[in-house]
Amino acid sequence: MASLIKSFAGVNTPDFLIIDKVHLPPLPPSELTSIDIPMKSGSQFVNKKHGNRTITIDLTIKAPDRDKVMSMGDQLADFLHHDEPQPIIFRDLPGRKYYAILDGDTDLEKIEHLGKGSIKLICHDPHGYGEQRSYNITSDTTMLVNYGNRQTALQISMTFTKNVTDFFIATDKQSLYFGEPFDPTEKTVTDTKPVILNDPGSSTTDWLQATNFNVDGGRVLGTIGSNGYSFSQAGKDYGTLSGLWHGGSMVRSLTKQIQDFELECQVGFASSNKNQKGRIEIYLLDINNNQLGKIAIRDIWNNLDNPQFEFWVGKVNGGGVSVTNTYGAYKGVFSDFNGIIQMGRVGKKWHCYIAKVDPNGRAHTRHYKAFTDWQNKYMQKVAKIQLHIAAYDKEPAVDQMWISNVYFREILSKQPNQVDYVFRTGDKLLIDCETGEIYKNGKLFLERLYPGSEFLLLDKAANGLVVSDYSAIKDGKVTFTERWL
Repeated sequence: MASLIKSFAGVNTPDFLIIDKVHLPPLPPSELTSIDIPMKSGSQFVNKKHGNRTITIDLTIKAPDRDKVMSMGDQLADFLHHDEPQPIIFRDLPGRKYYAILDGDTDLEKIEHLGKGSIKLICHDPHGYGEQRSYNITSDTTMLVNYGNRQTALQISMTFTKNVTDFFIATDKQSLYFGEPFDPTEKTVTDTKPVILNDPGSSTTDWLQATNFNVDGGRVLGTIGSNGYSFSQAGKDYGTLSGLWHGGSMVRSLTKQIQDFELECQVGFASSNKNQKGRIEIYLLDINNNQLGKIAIRDIWNNLDNPQFEFWVGKVNGGGVSVTNTYGAYKGVFSDFNGIIQMGRVGKKWHCYIAKVDPNGRAHTRHYKAFTDWQNKYMQKVAKIQLHIAAYDKEPAVDQMWISNVYFREILSKQPNQVDYVFRTGDKLLIDCETGEIYKNGKLFLERLYPGSEFLLLDKAANGLVVSDYSAIKDGKVTFTERWL
């Protein structure tokens, strides 16, 4: 007969363990809050909340002989002991998980070749969790069905196909509104962050191989090519040069010179051996090819996979300022890097940013640093972007070094009679209503969320989800996990 407990912490119940009895209360204990009202009988109900759910289990260890009961107890300890709550699945509820942790004593009474006892598991989160369900957003209204018996939070993702000044997502009871309503007779829609360059890395046609341009601490050797979706060293042939960096570089001119801006690139930087060395650098140049700034990720360490992020304002070792040179919160935190690096300037203030981005589009492992140019030394306009990928000395090069999605936009001042776009073509929006996090293009995004917005919850049974303009999005998807009490 199958065990009453199917698995705990992802491990099936061992054959030597017999579950005699499980007490799983239908509901966790509830606690009512009320307040006394003067001159009124009884009290005023305020709210109700549920406490921890306690699961009591009577069990028996069946040993091959009477001398092995205690040693089998060690195996039971390995099965039950964990530092955090773990999923437990019961035979009669195979599609539902509770998250429990051992509490209290685990005394066993030895009877011949058997060991009998009782244990207690605590679910600090009293809910059970069922299947994760997904729905595609295919129109302005999408019907969702929650088969659990409790409210559950949504995760929503989409990509925008056109610029919009406002956008909302709503259920029957809650809504998330981005942007701001406006009177078109009083305000004009203005793009205050126009895109100057958006290059996915599909071709090097519009780039100039920069054989006569400078790179810091090295020399341009070889060329940069494209595989159709990213830039990398052609043939991984970085040339040979002792004691210096060496690799390809290419330059692209902007359509005009820009004062205030933001540059962002997606990069990959991953070693297969701790002795590999390499760097990716992105320079900003003025009309005369003078360096205005640089962001880079590089690894020069011996026997350590430890990429560092670097940001300079002005020319490196030529009057510029090193704003940051960091390996992050600890050594190796930027290893196996796939994410974004960014630099920008608005007025006198420069900034840099680096973050890994997970497959769901969430930025993590972040670092941000700002610098204010009080003396106006680095105020020249940006005219060109230079990319550089290199190996060092005669050391083996980092296996994976690539650049993709080179994105440069101008930053304009917003006037009182103007309304800016809240989402632009290509923006990716990710909303996690469970954690209260919103990401736009991998970065936390709460500044354009309208006051009064509420994160979305699904009631049990059928629910409607509405978006304000389905024609403005693609790849819309909603996921949620059923919850039970």
